[in-house]
Amino acid sequence: MKTNKVEIVKLTSAEISALWATNINVSVVICMMTHFLETCTDPEILKLLEETKQLAEKHMNEIEQVFVKEKIVVPEAFKAEKHVVHKAPKLFSDIYYIQCVLQMSKFGVASHTLGLTISAREDMRILYKNLMDDVSQLYNHVVSVMQEKGIYVRMPFMNYPNEIDFINKENFLTGWFGRRRSLLGIEVTHLMINAFQNEMGMQLCTGFSQVTQDVELREYFLRGKNLCKHIVSSIYDVMEESEVPAAITWDQGVTNSTVAPFSDQFMLFIIGILSNLGIAAYGVGLSSTMRRDISAMYANFLTKTGAFGEDGMNLMIERKWMEQPPQFEAAK
Repeated sequence: MKTNKVEIVKLTSAEISALWATNINVSVVICMMTHFLETCTDPEILKLLEETKQLAEKHMNEIEQVFVKEKIVVPEAFKAEKHVVHKAPKLFSDIYYIQCVLQMSKFGVASHTLGLTISAREDMRILYKNLMDDVSQLYNHVVSVMQEKGIYVRMPFMNYPNEIDFINKENFLTGWFGRRRSLLGIEVTHLMINAFQNEMGMQLCTGFSQVTQDVELREYFLRGKNLCKHIVSSIYDVMEESEVPAAITWDQGVTNSTVAPFSDQFMLFIIGILSNLGIAAYGVGLSSTMRRDISAMYANFLTKTGAFGEDGMNLMIERKWMEQPPQFEAAK
């Protein structure tokens, strides 16, 4: 009798951890889309939010089926009925909503690609390939809608290279004193990515700080806002010096509402996600730059964001809000 190999090979620690993280992240998307759908007034953006929520619910169902099949406890994650305040006033603009979907789809493509490449079992590779295809399609749809509405922010343009050249000056790596060389295209790419993410984070921290009733969390969110502001300003200074356009414009993202649309636990967790994404992005930016002053700037971002993220994690743990990720058993 032929045995199905997939059925007898257990999931690896990498596969379990990826499924757990994906489940948590998808639950976050569902909660955010629940509030966005209640308050969005733009018909085109509303359709996109519906598509995003339906896709997240589909992915949640597929992942939970794996947990049940493997007899692994399903994470509590975030349930909309517990963490979304029904009929809360609009806290962010419709433009901010679609910017969130853009960032979520980018993160989804990256995280599902990682899930695919760390998976050994064929059914897991197929699962993550399908998740990645779904989110890639969503990303393309979001970009198309934003371009049609004239709100998509492109990376800066540069002249096409027209000859082959080699670096022949040691000062190519410097940046501390004197006239600095112009920025490389790859350096501008990562500076823009980090500026954009911190613009989003600044708006989010602003909104959360004006609706939470917890004084300690309000101070933490305001600290996050100031950190994002510092990072954006530092990046723009570098780009302005090289006369690279760095304008990121949209409408005012935060309304004057003082009613929280989400639980304090959920809002603090979201800021934690942004901190982790920032640390990852600064690491990639650091590895991609060839100017020492920019390397030092990224190192500074990493230090400050790491400390900020750790403080947020401690707030979660103190309030017993942090769910335990999959962990190896302690040695006896």
